[in-house]
Amino acid sequence: MARSWRNFFRRSKDEPEEQGPTTETEAPPDAEASANGTESPVADPEPVTPEDPSETVAPSVEDEPVEPSQEEAAEPVEPPREEVLEPESEPEVVEALPEPTAVEEAPDAGAAAEEQESAGWFGRLRQGLSRSRESFVGQLNAAVAEFKDAEDEEFWERVEEILVSSDVGVPTTAKLVAELEQEALRRNITSGAELKRLMVEHATKMLEGPVELDISHKPTVILMVGVNGTGKTTTIGKLSRFLPGTTMFAAGDTFRAAAIEQLQQWGERTGTPVIARDRGADAAAVAHDSIQAARREGTDVLLIDTAGRLHTKVNLMAELDKVHRVIGRQMPGAPHEVLMTVDATTGQNGLRQAKMFQEVAGLTGIILTKLDGTAKGGIALAIANEVGVPIKLVSVGEKVEDLHPFDAREFAEALFGDL
Repeated sequence: MARSWRNFFRRSKDEPEEQGPTTETEAPPDAEASANGTESPVADPEPVTPEDPSETVAPSVEDEPVEPSQEEAAEPVEPPREEVLEPESEPEVVEALPEPTAVEEAPDAGAAAEEQESAGWFGRLRQGLSRSRESFVGQLNAAVAEFKDAEDEEFWERVEEILVSSDVGVPTTAKLVAELEQEALRRNITSGAELKRLMVEHATKMLEGPVELDISHKPTVILMVGVNGTGKTTTIGKLSRFLPGTTMFAAGDTFRAAAIEQLQQWGERTGTPVIARDRGADAAAVAHDSIQAARREGTDVLLIDTAGRLHTKVNLMAELDKVHRVIGRQMPGAPHEVLMTVDATTGQNGLRQAKMFQEVAGLTGIILTKLDGTAKGGIALAIANEVGVPIKLVSVGEKVEDLHPFDAREFAEALFGDL
């Protein structure tokens, strides 16, 4: 059975198992339905960081909201700035109106409903990956149809060319094809049908990883990171629908004009309080305030949004490192999950982004978004193989139910299944 939300969360041992959440199919307020179904509930920014933002609103890396260590104190600092963690007024907490309670399913209908939901999700996944399949499955079909001998080097070279052109990437393609060739020789495979099954088997093995989301702490702190326009804020809103227990949002994207308002809209829809400051405030201070609020309110899961930043902007990546350090000082061991949204349409550029964010933020999981609008679904193989961080969630549209836990075999079958 495909992975479901029910077995996706890693809870504390003494916490009772909860029933799976119910979802709605509506998009958030003012959502713009794009032609290809990509996620944009509020006017998302262009995927380019404004020129030299670090000189405008990005807070100084040295402007720590807590006492700096001796080593950090030795770093070059800018002219003294006013301390950000002692505001004159309390941070704004936007109380959200609760939504109508959904009708609970009968206990004996739970398993059937889960199976039906899984089948429906697989259909959406296959549909979302249709462009990826169309881009290279036809070529692979033609090549595999002529396969007769595992020792045919020209055949394997052709397979390599097809995979590289499909954004699987050179290192990952070389590894995958080498494994396929060795296994085909060992098993003495001589038919295309057997080779097709072998492709799915090895792709599944490459994609597998520990995908459970750790929510065993109280509060569990989840930090959402990524570049502009990859769907961070939207994903926070969607994910909160499925999280058990109480949730809280922190509007740490204080740079983008509509980011705070967008997160507040999701808060209103999901009945989730939002910790926010004014635009241009110190993102680390927002994180500091939100952890205090989550502890005070007894919140189960705190989701912290961050500003989109290009991985090539040193100052902005340093700011992200600062946010990460402040969270750890405020709550040792946190953040417990650092999830990066990667726009699948960016292909190999998304792979480079993931590598840089992994170095700075210590990623625990990847969320692949906008799979419905790309022919580059092969990027999942490259990320799983080269970044060393498991893909935990995938999104194939803008509706809440279009976000789903990642299942390696399911993905491999949806990607290669029409071979």
